[in-house]
Amino acid sequence: MKVKKLVYGVVVSLTLLAGCSGEMAASSSEEIISNVLDSEKKFEPYYAKAVMKHYEGKELMGEIDIEEFAGTNGKRKIITNDKLKDNAAGYAVNDGEKILSYEEGSDVAYQMDISKEELPSTMTQKEQLTMLLEGIKETHDVEMAGEEKILGFDTYHLKVKAKSKDAILGDMEYWVDQKTWFVLKSITTTGDIRSEMEYTEIQFSPDFTDDTFTLELPENVAMKNMEDEFQSQTGTVEEAVKAFGKSFLLLAEKDAEIEHIEWYELKGEINRTEVTVYYKKDGIPSLMLSVFPTPEEPGMEIKESEVKVRGQNTEIMKEINSISWDENGIRYSIIIQHPDLTVEEAIALTENMIMSK
Repeated sequence: MKVKKLVYGVVVSLTLLAGCSGEMAASSSEEIISNVLDSEKKFEPYYAKAVMKHYEGKELMGEIDIEEFAGTNGKRKIITNDKLKDNAAGYAVNDGEKILSYEEGSDVAYQMDISKEELPSTMTQKEQLTMLLEGIKETHDVEMAGEEKILGFDTYHLKVKAKSKDAILGDMEYWVDQKTWFVLKSITTTGDIRSEMEYTEIQFSPDFTDDTFTLELPENVAMKNMEDEFQSQTGTVEEAVKAFGKSFLLLAEKDAEIEHIEWYELKGEINRTEVTVYYKKDGIPSLMLSVFPTPEEPGMEIKESEVKVRGQNTEIMKEINSISWDENGIRYSIIIQHPDLTVEEAIALTENMIMSK
């Protein structure tokens, strides 16, 4: 679900690249990975500055300065400045009770109450690296390329290489501090798209005050709740079709039973309706089918592929067991949930799809 990803993205942006402590020493790729996975979880507050760059081929498409304040109990503040868009500033604050998001020049800010939610507000870099390494064991190879100094820290240089050219994550490189396992630099390359992030300043255990994790907004700015802006609706197939604006393909009833249907009416820059159909088989969640208008933005098209779904080019993301294709102006995406359902079997199910009424 796109909106869930959007809201989760705001949360993750407030916990991104948090450091962790626990001195380690290692001499091989296997030892490093083992130490990362087994190291004691201990978060250490920090203040840092970083630069993130995005390239398509050799052309610089984006450059963002990042300032981070990472406190205890999940408190975060992240300030971004887009250097290719007149240094437009963005703010995201997690004070432990709510998340506040605001873009400079806007007359609207968004907040989300997290006081009663179980959100990943204390995820450390070690935990993120652990999730990544565990999630790509089948699709990537990891090796230690050497040791280098970054900002005076001794780091391990890890190279993570995709086994297939179709891997969604592509090739990655990480420079990880040997004592804290803080990722000081990273490079991700997928096709001709490359993203780089490197810290330019970092201070551990800074003196934060309660005012650090606050944000004063201009008087003309109205506050809106993210939950209200991105509220999902549930209903029947007929109601979903009405909200979507036209009929779309569904799995045949003999292949999978609809558990429930929900949709979001997104506004602003995305400005579209997205429907997700949740399926089950034998009482077990089997897969999710999402539909939304085929994106027209550059770089969002599905490239020529050897595997076809319903005669269309297909993007298969093995890391998350997903299948995507475009048909008659609609982008279809299937995410497999059932542990025994393979990608090949899910593709076979698409051949029996029928148009909604």
